[in-house]
Amino acid sequence: MSDVKVMRLRYAGECHCGTAIAKGERAAYDREAKRVLCLPCLDESVTPLRESTPAASVEEPDVAPEPEEPVIDVGVAGAAALREYERRKAKDDAARAERSAVWRALNSFFYPDGRQTTHAWKVGAVGEERVAKALLERTEAGAGYALHDRRVPGKRSNIDHLFVGAAGIFVIDAKYYKDAEVSVERSGGLFGPRIETLKVKNRKRDALVTAMRTQRDVVAGALVGSDLEGSPVVPVLCFVDGLLPMRERIDASTASGCAGSGAWPSWSRPTASGTTPNASRWLASPRSGFLP
Repeated sequence: MSDVKVMRLRYAGECHCGTAIAKGERAAYDREAKRVLCLPCLDESVTPLRESTPAASVEEPDVAPEPEEPVIDVGVAGAAALREYERRKAKDDAARAERSAVWRALNSFFYPDGRQTTHAWKVGAVGEERVAKALLERTEAGAGYALHDRRVPGKRSNIDHLFVGAAGIFVIDAKYYKDAEVSVERSGGLFGPRIETLKVKNRKRDALVTAMRTQRDVVAGALVGSDLEGSPVVPVLCFVDGLLPMRERIDASTASGCAGSGAWPSWSRPTASGTTPNASRWLASPRSGFLP
């Protein structure tokens, strides 16, 4: 703890106690351990430190300092979906307030969760949190780095999860379909084109695959000009609590399927065009500017 400086963080970080520290907030940075500390944890471990002198007035040594390990801003899983749910619920509550007391009582009785189109956003946020928890286990196992709730440039939509590993970059869309049967119907082949149709609850959901192709193209486009241009970008549809047939999956050229924490892709299996650990960590850091 000898080389500790109190400063305003240039990048968001997280203390070992679990406290999230936003960009611009005052915190301590331990250069030796290469980690950030919230001020309460710093007070418990060392005597209070004076805030560091502004960089402009500090005399830099002749020897170039060692590059600091980039801090990863993993994001908050389900944050965008939860914000949309709260916005819609506020609008629904305002509309309900204009109705009679009898109507509101009956509506609350028959529809305790409110409008289905509004409640679906809350359910979606729960599904994203479940997937994020499973990805955290793989991050802690050293398979790569998980990022959540990444913005799509120029659009209101977002990407639920990204997992940057040795095998490539996985684009993950979480779908919370509890106890829903998920299947892939195949037709054609031999003398004609092979056609695969995704079905959920026996309904065609090819639009989910089309959306994943779009997200894959967005991520591949964001890599253009970087050292990771050309790395494998794998779209993954994750059906949380869905019922997938054994060994069933959509072709890798469209999307892969996973149910709960069951059949996950090979995150950490290196490929010739995959990413190195250093490149993976850099891409996952805010400094890279990759899909913030």
